[in-house]
Amino acid sequence: MFQKVSILYKENDNLAVNSALKIQDWLKTKRIECNLFHSVGEISTFTHSELETIQNSHALIVLGGDGTLLAVSRLVGGRKIPIIGINMGNLGFITEIPRDRLLENLEEIFEGKYELEERSMVSAQVLRDNQIIAKYLGLNDIVIGKGIMAKISNFDLLINNVYVSTIKADGIIISTPTGSTAYNLSAGGPILHPTLKGLVFTPICPHTLSVRPIVLPEDFVIDIVIASQVKDIFLSIDGQIGFALRKDDRVTCRIAEEKTYIIAPFGRDYFKILREKLKWGER
Repeated sequence: MFQKVSILYKENDNLAVNSALKIQDWLKTKRIECNLFHSVGEISTFTHSELETIQNSHALIVLGGDGTLLAVSRLVGGRKIPIIGINMGNLGFITEIPRDRLLENLEEIFEGKYELEERSMVSAQVLRDNQIIAKYLGLNDIVIGKGIMAKISNFDLLINNVYVSTIKADGIIISTPTGSTAYNLSAGGPILHPTLKGLVFTPICPHTLSVRPIVLPEDFVIDIVIASQVKDIFLSIDGQIGFALRKDDRVTCRIAEEKTYIIAPFGRDYFKILREKLKWGER
Protein backbone atom coordinates (compact mmCIF):
# COMPACT_ATOMS: atom_id res chain seq x y z
CA MET A 1 0.00 0.00 0.00
CA PHE A 2 2.65 2.52 1.08
CA GLN A 3 5.71 1.72 -1.03
CA LYS A 4 7.71 4.85 -0.24
CA VAL A 5 7.90 5.89 3.41
CA SER A 6 9.84 8.55 5.29
CA ILE A 7 10.55 8.30 9.02
CA LEU A 8 11.04 11.45 11.07
CA TYR A 9 11.80 11.42 14.76
CA LYS A 10 11.92 13.82 17.69
CA GLU A 11 15.25 15.51 18.17
CA ASN A 12 17.45 14.48 21.10
CA ASP A 13 15.20 11.55 22.02
CA ASN A 14 17.06 8.23 22.20
CA LEU A 15 13.84 6.24 22.51
CA ALA A 16 12.51 7.83 19.32
CA VAL A 17 15.79 7.24 17.48
CA ASN A 18 15.97 3.57 18.48
CA SER A 19 12.31 3.04 17.59
CA ALA A 20 12.89 4.70 14.20
CA LEU A 21 15.76 2.30 13.47
CA LYS A 22 13.58 -0.63 14.50
CA ILE A 23 10.81 0.49 12.14
CA GLN A 24 13.33 1.01 9.34
CA ASP A 25 14.51 -2.60 9.68
CA TRP A 26 10.90 -3.82 9.75
CA LEU A 27 10.04 -1.92 6.56
CA LYS A 28 13.08 -3.35 4.79
CA THR A 29 11.80 -6.87 5.44
CA LYS A 30 8.64 -5.87 3.59
CA ARG A 31 10.65 -4.46 0.67
CA ILE A 32 9.27 -0.98 1.29
CA GLU A 33 11.48 1.95 0.29
CA CYS A 34 12.32 3.79 3.49
CA ASN A 35 14.18 7.03 4.22
CA LEU A 36 15.26 7.87 7.75
CA PHE A 37 15.82 11.58 8.36
CA HIS A 38 17.69 13.50 11.00
CA SER A 39 15.74 14.79 13.95
CA VAL A 40 12.79 17.10 13.46
CA GLY A 41 12.01 19.87 15.92
CA GLU A 42 11.25 23.54 16.26
CA ILE A 43 14.49 24.68 14.61
CA SER A 44 15.27 21.73 12.34
CA THR A 45 16.20 22.43 8.74
CA PHE A 46 16.17 20.16 5.71
CA THR A 47 17.97 20.41 2.41
CA HIS A 48 16.00 20.86 -0.80
CA SER A 49 16.54 17.22 -1.79
CA GLU A 50 15.46 16.01 1.68
CA LEU A 51 12.29 18.08 1.46
CA GLU A 52 11.56 16.65 -1.98
CA THR A 53 11.93 13.12 -0.66
CA ILE A 54 9.68 13.81 2.34
CA GLN A 55 7.04 15.57 0.27
CA ASN A 56 7.01 12.79 -2.35
CA SER A 57 6.54 10.01 0.20
CA HIS A 58 3.44 7.82 0.18
CA ALA A 59 3.29 8.08 4.00
CA LEU A 60 5.23 9.58 6.88
CA ILE A 61 5.97 7.88 10.18
CA VAL A 62 6.55 10.46 12.91
CA LEU A 63 7.98 9.49 16.28
CA GLY A 64 7.70 11.98 19.11
CA GLY A 65 5.05 14.00 20.89
CA ASP A 66 2.35 16.23 19.49
CA GLY A 67 4.90 19.02 18.97
CA THR A 68 6.90 16.83 16.61
CA LEU A 69 3.82 16.06 14.52
CA LEU A 70 2.88 19.76 14.43
CA ALA A 71 6.30 20.58 12.98
CA VAL A 72 5.93 17.82 10.36
CA SER A 73 2.44 18.99 9.37
CA ARG A 74 3.86 22.39 8.44
CA LEU A 75 6.74 20.67 6.64
CA VAL A 76 4.25 18.74 4.49
CA GLY A 77 2.45 22.00 3.69
CA GLY A 78 -0.99 20.59 2.96
CA ARG A 79 0.06 17.78 0.63
CA LYS A 80 -2.17 14.71 0.89
CA ILE A 81 0.44 12.53 2.59
CA PRO A 82 -0.89 10.37 5.42
CA ILE A 83 0.97 10.90 8.70
CA ILE A 84 1.35 8.02 11.16
CA GLY A 85 2.04 9.55 14.58
CA ILE A 86 3.82 7.31 17.11
CA ASN A 87 3.52 8.73 20.63
CA MET A 88 6.89 9.00 22.35
CA GLY A 89 5.65 11.60 24.81
CA ASN A 90 2.90 11.75 27.41
CA LEU A 91 -0.41 13.26 26.27
CA GLY A 92 -0.38 12.46 22.57
CA PHE A 93 -3.72 13.87 21.39
CA ILE A 94 -2.62 13.75 17.74
CA THR A 95 0.19 11.17 17.99
CA GLU A 96 -2.40 8.56 18.82
CA ILE A 97 -0.52 5.31 18.17
CA PRO A 98 1.13 4.06 21.39
CA ARG A 99 4.71 2.80 21.37
CA ASP A 100 3.76 -0.50 23.00
CA ARG A 101 2.86 -3.07 20.35
CA LEU A 102 4.50 -0.71 17.87
CA LEU A 103 5.13 -3.17 15.05
CA GLU A 104 1.78 -4.89 15.57
CA ASN A 105 0.02 -1.54 15.17
CA LEU A 106 2.05 -0.73 12.06
CA GLU A 107 1.29 -4.18 10.62
CA GLU A 108 -2.43 -3.45 10.82
CA ILE A 109 -2.01 -0.01 9.25
CA PHE A 110 0.07 -1.35 6.34
CA GLU A 111 -2.63 -3.98 5.79
CA GLY A 112 -5.10 -1.14 5.28
CA LYS A 113 -6.77 -1.33 8.70
CA TYR A 114 -6.88 2.37 9.56
CA GLU A 115 -8.97 5.52 9.29
CA LEU A 116 -7.67 8.56 7.42
CA GLU A 117 -8.74 11.82 9.04
CA GLU A 118 -8.67 15.17 7.27
CA ARG A 119 -7.71 17.87 9.76
CA SER A 120 -8.28 21.57 9.18
CA MET A 121 -5.32 23.95 9.32
CA VAL A 122 -5.36 27.66 10.12
CA SER A 123 -3.64 30.30 8.02
CA ALA A 124 -2.58 33.69 9.30
CA GLN A 125 -1.21 36.74 7.58
CA VAL A 126 0.14 39.88 9.19
CA LEU A 127 -0.69 43.26 7.60
CA ARG A 128 1.34 46.34 8.47
CA ASP A 129 0.62 49.65 6.72
CA ASN A 130 -1.74 47.72 4.39
CA GLN A 131 1.10 45.44 3.28
CA ILE A 132 1.29 41.69 3.95
CA ILE A 133 4.59 41.20 5.76
CA ALA A 134 4.24 37.59 6.97
CA LYS A 135 2.23 34.44 6.24
CA TYR A 136 1.96 31.31 8.36
CA LEU A 137 0.23 27.94 8.44
CA GLY A 138 -0.57 25.96 11.59
CA LEU A 139 -2.33 22.76 12.58
CA ASN A 140 -3.15 23.65 16.20
CA ASP A 141 -3.48 27.35 16.72
CA ILE A 142 -2.48 30.94 16.19
CA VAL A 143 -1.79 32.81 19.43
CA ILE A 144 -1.36 36.55 19.92
CA GLY A 145 0.14 37.19 23.32
CA LYS A 146 2.30 39.45 25.38
CA GLY A 147 5.75 39.10 26.86
CA ILE A 148 6.33 38.40 30.54
CA MET A 149 6.67 42.07 31.57
CA ALA A 150 3.98 43.54 29.29
CA LYS A 151 0.71 44.99 30.56
CA ILE A 152 -2.78 43.89 29.57
CA SER A 153 -3.43 44.67 25.90
CA ASN A 154 -6.33 45.90 23.80
CA PHE A 155 -7.35 43.84 20.78
CA ASP A 156 -9.97 44.86 18.22
CA LEU A 157 -11.93 41.80 17.13
CA LEU A 158 -13.49 41.79 13.65
CA ILE A 159 -15.37 38.87 12.14
CA ASN A 160 -15.99 38.90 8.39
CA ASN A 161 -14.67 42.47 8.44
CA VAL A 162 -17.39 43.57 10.90
CA TYR A 163 -16.28 45.10 14.20
CA VAL A 164 -17.33 42.95 17.18
CA SER A 165 -15.55 44.33 20.24
CA THR A 166 -12.37 45.73 21.71
CA ILE A 167 -11.11 43.09 24.10
CA LYS A 168 -8.80 43.72 27.02
CA ALA A 169 -6.86 40.53 27.68
CA ASP A 170 -3.45 38.95 28.03
CA GLY A 171 -3.84 37.53 24.54
CA ILE A 172 -5.97 35.80 21.92
CA ILE A 173 -6.08 32.19 20.71
CA ILE A 174 -7.44 31.24 17.29
CA SER A 175 -7.68 27.45 17.36
CA THR A 176 -8.56 24.69 14.92
CA PRO A 177 -10.63 21.73 16.17
CA THR A 178 -7.39 19.72 16.38
CA GLY A 179 -5.86 22.43 18.56
CA SER A 180 -8.93 22.77 20.76
CA THR A 181 -7.39 20.32 23.27
CA ALA A 182 -4.15 22.32 23.47
CA TYR A 183 -3.69 25.93 24.70
CA ASN A 184 -7.36 26.64 23.93
CA LEU A 185 -8.45 24.06 26.50
CA SER A 186 -6.11 25.47 29.14
CA ALA A 187 -7.59 28.93 28.55
CA GLY A 188 -11.14 27.68 29.12
CA GLY A 189 -12.10 27.13 25.49
CA PRO A 190 -14.37 24.31 24.27
CA ILE A 191 -13.30 20.90 22.98
CA LEU A 192 -14.23 20.32 19.33
CA HIS A 193 -14.11 16.95 17.64
CA PRO A 194 -10.94 17.06 15.49
CA THR A 195 -12.76 16.28 12.23
CA LEU A 196 -15.05 19.32 12.52
CA LYS A 197 -14.37 22.33 10.33
CA GLY A 198 -14.26 25.75 11.91
CA LEU A 199 -12.31 28.03 14.23
CA VAL A 200 -12.45 28.80 17.94
CA PHE A 201 -11.80 32.32 19.20
CA THR A 202 -10.66 32.26 22.85
CA PRO A 203 -9.44 35.23 24.90
CA ILE A 204 -6.59 34.64 27.37
CA CYS A 205 -7.38 35.99 30.85
CA PRO A 206 -9.86 38.65 29.65
CA HIS A 207 -10.26 41.73 31.83
CA THR A 208 -14.05 41.42 31.50
CA LEU A 209 -15.41 38.00 32.44
CA SER A 210 -18.35 38.38 30.04
CA VAL A 211 -15.94 37.94 27.10
CA ARG A 212 -16.31 34.26 26.20
CA PRO A 213 -14.94 31.88 23.55
CA ILE A 214 -16.75 31.80 20.20
CA VAL A 215 -16.98 28.88 17.74
CA LEU A 216 -17.17 30.04 14.13
CA PRO A 217 -17.97 28.34 10.78
CA GLU A 218 -15.16 27.32 8.44
CA ASP A 219 -15.76 30.14 5.94
CA PHE A 220 -15.55 32.94 8.52
CA VAL A 221 -12.54 35.26 8.71
CA ILE A 222 -11.19 36.60 12.01
CA ASP A 223 -9.18 39.81 12.18
CA ILE A 224 -7.32 40.88 15.29
CA VAL A 225 -5.93 44.42 15.36
CA ILE A 226 -3.37 45.39 17.99
CA ALA A 227 -5.15 48.41 19.44
CA SER A 228 -2.78 49.47 22.23
CA GLN A 229 0.85 50.52 22.39
CA VAL A 230 2.32 47.65 24.43
CA LYS A 231 5.78 46.22 24.04
CA ASP A 232 6.50 42.55 23.44
CA ILE A 233 3.35 41.33 21.70
CA PHE A 234 4.02 38.26 19.59
CA LEU A 235 2.23 36.07 17.10
CA SER A 236 3.03 32.39 17.60
CA ILE A 237 2.14 29.45 15.39
CA ASP A 238 1.60 26.07 17.06
CA GLY A 239 3.73 27.38 19.92
CA GLN A 240 6.81 26.88 17.74
CA ILE A 241 7.22 29.91 15.47
CA GLY A 242 7.18 33.51 16.70
CA PHE A 243 6.75 36.90 15.05
CA ALA A 244 6.91 40.30 16.81
CA LEU A 245 3.85 42.52 16.37
CA ARG A 246 3.37 46.30 16.65
CA LYS A 247 0.47 48.63 17.37
CA ASP A 248 -2.05 48.72 14.48
CA ASP A 249 -0.81 45.44 13.01
CA ARG A 250 -3.70 43.34 11.71
CA VAL A 251 -3.61 39.55 11.93
CA THR A 252 -6.07 37.85 9.58
CA CYS A 253 -6.94 34.23 10.37
CA ARG A 254 -9.02 31.77 8.39
CA ILE A 255 -9.32 28.05 7.73
CA ALA A 256 -6.57 27.24 5.24
CA GLU A 257 -7.01 25.52 1.92
CA GLU A 258 -4.24 23.16 3.03
CA LYS A 259 -5.15 20.15 5.18
CA THR A 260 -3.27 17.65 7.31
CA TYR A 261 -4.06 13.96 6.87
CA ILE A 262 -3.60 11.81 9.95
CA ILE A 263 -3.89 8.05 10.18
CA ALA A 264 -5.89 6.87 13.20
CA PRO A 265 -6.05 3.25 14.37
CA PHE A 266 -9.02 1.40 12.90
CA GLY A 267 -12.05 1.63 15.19
CA ARG A 268 -10.36 3.97 17.65
CA ASP A 269 -12.60 5.69 20.21
CA TYR A 270 -11.90 9.43 20.40
CA PHE A 271 -13.89 9.80 23.60
CA LYS A 272 -11.83 7.07 25.23
CA ILE A 273 -8.77 9.17 24.37
CA LEU A 274 -10.36 12.15 26.11
CA ARG A 275 -11.18 10.06 29.17
CA GLU A 276 -7.61 8.78 29.42
CA LYS A 277 -5.77 12.00 28.59
CA LEU A 278 -7.97 14.31 30.65
CA LYS A 279 -8.47 11.85 33.52
CA TRP A 280 -12.25 11.88 33.20
CA GLY A 281 -14.05 9.47 35.50
CA GLU A 282 -15.61 6.22 34.32
CA ARG A 283 -18.64 4.37 35.53
